[in-house]
Amino acid sequence: MTTPPPNAAGPLRPLDVDRLERLRAAAAELGLLHLGAVDLDHPGFSASRDALRRFLAEGKAGSMEFLERGAAARLDPRLLLEGARTVLIACVPYDGEAGPVARYAQSLDYHTVIHSRLLALAERLRELVPGASALVCVDTKPLLERAAAALAGLGFIGKHGCLIVPGLGSYVLLGSLLTDAPLDEGLRGAAKAIAGAPWDACGACRRCLDACPTQAFDGPGDLDPRRCISYLTIEERGPIPEALAAKIGERIAGCDACQEVCPYNAGADRRLRAPASAWIDLPPRGRRAIDLVAIADIGSSQQRALARKTALRRIPRRHLRRNAIIALANRRGPTTPAEAGALIRAAADPDPEIAAVGRWACARRGVAGPEGEGAT
Repeated sequence: MTTPPPNAAGPLRPLDVDRLERLRAAAAELGLLHLGAVDLDHPGFSASRDALRRFLAEGKAGSMEFLERGAAARLDPRLLLEGARTVLIACVPYDGEAGPVARYAQSLDYHTVIHSRLLALAERLRELVPGASALVCVDTKPLLERAAAALAGLGFIGKHGCLIVPGLGSYVLLGSLLTDAPLDEGLRGAAKAIAGAPWDACGACRRCLDACPTQAFDGPGDLDPRRCISYLTIEERGPIPEALAAKIGERIAGCDACQEVCPYNAGADRRLRAPASAWIDLPPRGRRAIDLVAIADIGSSQQRALARKTALRRIPRRHLRRNAIIALANRRGPTTPAEAGALIRAAADPDPEIAAVGRWACARRGVAGPEGEGAT
């Protein structure tokens, strides 16, 4: 959402220390923590722009065609908002439990929640800077948000590529306002410059790199999404190679493996480090119970009910089924009758991709498929 049209009455008031502090206080009341600001011309963006160019040139976007489509805007945010000069960015913490669904997708859909909070913040911005335009950016907008957050002083980039916010760790989501309101000259120079490798604060620790089940990291901060479980379960629309499928475990929507071992996420009192209003609520009827057998056979209405008001809506039913079948294939121990039945039905599915993964799952669990193959 862009509001209002570019100001023609004259130069906008700059965001000085006082206005930024008042905006930061308003953001905190809305559940947007550690609000920072960075000028779009900050030289610190250059490293991230170069990294994006290399990433795309090496084909690491995989089937994420939206990264190619949005590359120009990521390199120049003024293509998103004419006259844009500043990024205002804040974080929102989330929690959850280890399991088949990544923690961030266990709560209400963060896109909707954070978008609403940012709309309210945009109103406050216009009160402080009359005539300012603002574009709400939550994840789906092509913006180098982690670089902006680090430059604005919210935290630092860890070796797993996630932003680490002191006290909250990396279980945080980001929300931004792109605006034509300029930063005061003093604040423009105060934004944090990233010196050296952005993961220097991690020291010699490499737990996140070593914990990745699919060895998706080519080096610190260098993730190849094509081997990442989050990419494979959420973004990959084609068949998942068997060698990778075998390492996905029982995950069906995202992966927290690299974050689960991060020392910055270890605090047992993390919930107490942010106001209650900042945390994203659970969806209606609470956290979803995940029944892999049911999801392997899930119908359209059941899929809608499962995903309702959560980020699980991003995964099409066909691929949610595929993921559940892979998870059942990776489950250890004797196969229950319910599991065997789900795998046999998958192997006989009219969808050739589901049938192929079903046959592989039958062979992996020693279940005789619809034509007798697969038993050991």
